[in-house]
Amino acid sequence: MKGTSLFKYCTLLLAILVLLYSFLLNCAMATVYTVGDQEGWNSQTNYASWAEGYNFSLGDVLVFRYVREQHNVYEVTEDTFRSCNTSSGVLAKYDSGEDGVKLNKVKKYWFICDIPGHCLGGMRFGIEAINSSNATNSIYDTLIPQIEPTTLDNSCRNYISERWRLIRNLIPLGLLFFNL
Repeated sequence: MKGTSLFKYCTLLLAILVLLYSFLLNCAMATVYTVGDQEGWNSQTNYASWAEGYNFSLGDVLVFRYVREQHNVYEVTEDTFRSCNTSSGVLAKYDSGEDGVKLNKVKKYWFICDIPGHCLGGMRFGIEAINSSNATNSIYDTLIPQIEPTTLDNSCRNYISERWRLIRNLIPLGLLFFNL
């Protein structure tokens, strides 16, 4: 009788640990995207179409690969994105030829090439980094005002606490199931 009870406790504990591990793993995983895929960051790629093919999440990384001095990458505001005028609204500049940009906030990101004529020629795109539990993304063609998601200082912690609340609520059910 004692052995059966111990087995039930161990099984329940193992189930809880597996659930917790899967939630932690999901939160810690980030995807690295090469902008333009094999084409890279150049003036011949349709970046609006490229961005439509992916769902970008908090923590993901965009890698821009291009020939240095022929292109660059500016992270800009939406107004600067629309006008291609970088006299204001530049948030970050990259020019190494292989730049990694971590999506570290839940927000809309706007990128352009500031070489004369490139932005107006289509070398620009916008995306939205979302919490991994959400499901919409590219904003290039849908510039209708949207409600901004709440910015979370530590999304992993919030994600885990939500999942832990679910596990905590299921423990009594497990105890009932195993007649503990």
